[in-house]
Amino acid sequence: MAAKDQFWRLFPDSRVAMLILDDDANYTDVNDAACRTLGRSRDEIVGHRLGFSTASGLRPELDEAWTEFAQIGYIVCPWQITLPNGSTIDVEAVGTRDTPEPGRHLTFCWTRPGNGDGRLSPREEEITQMLALGMTGEQIAQQLYLSPETVRTHIRNAMGHMRAQTRAQLVARALQRGLISPGP
Repeated sequence: MAAKDQFWRLFPDSRVAMLILDDDANYTDVNDAACRTLGRSRDEIVGHRLGFSTASGLRPELDEAWTEFAQIGYIVCPWQITLPNGSTIDVEAVGTRDTPEPGRHLTFCWTRPGNGDGRLSPREEEITQMLALGMTGEQIAQQLYLSPETVRTHIRNAMGHMRAQTRAQLVARALQRGLISPGP
């Protein structure tokens, strides 16, 4: 069985929210898990443009995220979705271009840990401070005797707590709130 056929067999019943977009950033398909996550029916999602449920504070960043996605072929980022009742949920969004087929782009999303409370654990503060100093994830892992994946997890969790979309935004928000210092 071809990979594309296998994908379409898994898609409807997956417990992970999956949405398919076309090249114009319009939703063309969605599974039941995505309908539950977004609190909307399939008909309320399919045909809408990317971002129709994005929290208003993130809408200015949406075009930039779509452009980045189109250029590099994937995206992984924390995001915030507005539900029909006006409440918001924080999700981790992962997109991959031309999956399951050319011109169709798969996005997964799931509720992300961290509640955007603006607080960082001591380890998250330490790693964010190291990012502020220009260190890479690999350098941080070596210096702290952690695996690179553990460092990525701390960064991802810190981004969730700070509602940051990028590492640079995480550092900027941590600096603004006085959680880290601008220098060593």
